[in-house]
Amino acid sequence: MTVTEHVDPIMALMSAAPRRHRTHDEPLPVDGVIPSGLDGAFVQASTYPGGSWQSHATAGPVLFSGVRLGGGTARRLTTAGEFGGHPLERMPDLATWIRPAGSAARPPDGPWSASLAPPVQDRATAEWHTIATYPGLGCAEHLTLGTDGGIRDARPFALDGAPLMHAVALTERFVVVFDLPVTYHRAAAMVGTRFPYRWRRDRPARIGLLSRRPGDATEPRWFPIDPCYVSHSVNAYDDGGRVVVDAVRHERAFDAPSWDGEDGAGAPRVHRWTLDLGSGAAEERPLVDSMTLASVDSRRAGRRHQLMFGRTPGGRALVGHDLAAGSTQVRELAPGLRAGQPVFVPRGRAEGDGWLVVLTQDGARRRSELLVLDALHLNGRPQAVVHLPALLPDARHTTWMTTPAGRAHRR
Repeated sequence: MTVTEHVDPIMALMSAAPRRHRTHDEPLPVDGVIPSGLDGAFVQASTYPGGSWQSHATAGPVLFSGVRLGGGTARRLTTAGEFGGHPLERMPDLATWIRPAGSAARPPDGPWSASLAPPVQDRATAEWHTIATYPGLGCAEHLTLGTDGGIRDARPFALDGAPLMHAVALTERFVVVFDLPVTYHRAAAMVGTRFPYRWRRDRPARIGLLSRRPGDATEPRWFPIDPCYVSHSVNAYDDGGRVVVDAVRHERAFDAPSWDGEDGAGAPRVHRWTLDLGSGAAEERPLVDSMTLASVDSRRAGRRHQLMFGRTPGGRALVGHDLAAGSTQVRELAPGLRAGQPVFVPRGRAEGDGWLVVLTQDGARRRSELLVLDALHLNGRPQAVVHLPALLPDARHTTWMTTPAGRAHRR
């Protein structure tokens, strides 16, 4: 996933949260050499620790943090503040929730206005697509967003139970919807539970295909699947009369009073569902064990892919998997280090020809490092290691924002 080329990382970061921001002008120490073609910003979103919202970690005041790379130097970026205005602001792929614009949009059960899947981008149109569910309303919406995060189109469809939307995928023909047994729990919300979603053993699981063509039916076509929870979509693509969906699957999730989606969820794995448009059947099988936060080369999004990149549960290693060769690269991190969500940044034309950029944390030393690795040779020497003077907060949503051509760098 990537944002469009014309967005300036610093300007987008500063405009996303106007209340408090800080740009660090002092260059950060770097081991190795930052590649000349790596020009932009690694950005992540997390909950601002000083916020007053009594809700899940993906809601409320947001802290954007990251590292700006370019001109052979690295600088730290941070900004914080509560969102106002339209819900998705300037970085759609970092959005995890929708805050109501007014009281009329607020559902009856309290502060949770919607469950929003992190948007995915159609690279052909530069538009973003996501699915939102609304507690108490018995419906969901397919939202189409512009490059500025503004909602351009909203197509409602019937969906009861307000399932948690944590993933969505996109093919040339369809939006892929996951209706899974994690749903809004009104009683938990009424007593002030931080995260009012619970596993429901009696609720069937299914994947829906929502046509993207104007004039087609607005209701998804549903395919029953085995009960599970999907924490992260990897990719999806059309394959003749079938649709192939790859995602990170858990046996269950939120099966106890916890607001951490991986607590009690079992080991994540990359799983494949093949949906037959003729028969209405879904075939499913595991692809890669013990791999989470997986993604593909962003240029292959919505198309058949061969390579996937991610990390192991707990973040002790980075993983690259070749589906055609059946081979896996595993880069173990140094003792005490833990990786966040890696981001792929293209370099050459071939699939996988690029860099894997990932933030690592050393909790004991209260330090973070940004690693720049050759994505095709994860076990090779890092091309650059950027040392940050403090421990950046945990974040489950990260992105790479490319600097527009022609902009000068401060030195």
